[in-house]
Amino acid sequence: MSGKFQLDLSKKFPALPHAPIIEAVLHWQAAASLKLDQAALQRKLTDSFPKYESAPQHNIETALSGSPQGMELKQSTNWDGFRLTRKENDQPAFICQFKRSGLVVSRLAPYKDWEEFESEALRFWDAFVEIGQPTEIARLSTRYISQIAVNSISEVQDYIDIGEEPLAAIGVSADGFFYQNTLNLADLPYKINLVRTVQPLKQSSAPLSLIVDIDVGTTDNIAIADFAAVPQRLKELRFIKNKVFFTLMKDAETKFGEKKS
Repeated sequence: MSGKFQLDLSKKFPALPHAPIIEAVLHWQAAASLKLDQAALQRKLTDSFPKYESAPQHNIETALSGSPQGMELKQSTNWDGFRLTRKENDQPAFICQFKRSGLVVSRLAPYKDWEEFESEALRFWDAFVEIGQPTEIARLSTRYISQIAVNSISEVQDYIDIGEEPLAAIGVSADGFFYQNTLNLADLPYKINLVRTVQPLKQSSAPLSLIVDIDVGTTDNIAIADFAAVPQRLKELRFIKNKVFFTLMKDAETKFGEKKS
């Protein structure tokens, strides 16, 4: 019988200079209590984050209605904030979606480390609190998406356990899979959404791509009076996602650590 999950923030996990992370995300679902003015917000973001390019984001709503004359399709477009992008070597490195419903900050490959990512994300969070004045965080989450090129389904098992082929007995072999799990942590206000899948990989020497998608989020609201606890919550989210990754991934330190000459 497995033991109870324990938070141990003193535990150190191996650094992985060649981690297969293609995107790391921090997401605050926290609606702004103030109305955001598009022009004023763009000026503020441009002044506060001069290394970022900004572009407006829009929600597109579609509705289908019927009448004696027939069916009518209506579309409406509403401004919903800004998408800010910072490039490194002419490639997007950081992306921030500064929206009325909250804040999403992504670090794309090559991912460096948590400290760099968290520091940049918290700069945006501080700006969002100042500008939008949210009264609560409905959900705070981190999501890490890893991608590994593989030549076959059997090679996937060098990285993670996937179980037996369900139809191997009748000579039918899988060329892909999609596993999704939702896991609650007993007595802790967190939930894990875990996806493992294999998909075709384009423009690569390997035909397949193993995707491991780990999303860890809070299950309780964080009120404005508790916003000071956000850094502590981020430490706990980081620990959980690391624990999940190093539990799932076989011999991760050897596979993604320093390469020996």
